[in-house]
Amino acid sequence: MDGYIKRRSHNRDISGQRAVNTTGATSTLVTAKSANYTIYIQRAYVTVTTGSASVTWSLQDSATTPVSITGLLSVATAPSSYESDYGPEGVALSAGTNLTLTLSATGAAGIVKYDGYMRLSSAVAIGSE
Repeated sequence: MDGYIKRRSHNRDISGQRAVNTTGATSTLVTAKSANYTIYIQRAYVTVTTGSASVTWSLQDSATTPVSITGLLSVATAPSSYESDYGPEGVALSAGTNLTLTLSATGAAGIVKYDGYMRLSSAVAIGSE
């Protein structure tokens, strides 16, 4: 079993994908179970199927001041794709925040795929899970 799968099997696997159409909007891809959980992204793939000039997409957390894990990805040209690999441990989002796909505007379409896991990152009271 490789390190990527091992981390996901020993924690809560949150891997998934989302198709985005040309009228798509910023959306939450994964919701943290509570403020005591941290989401880790191991890999992110973005495939652009319909481009739109000056439009960007970004995978980021939902903190008041969001932290982007991909930076701004230009989705002006199709077909194109981006791949980010953060290793088996992954890159941690801010504790208790959600993974969001942020679009600067409508007009582009594509598919966003992500591999990762969520794990308890701070103590909780017995029975509060």
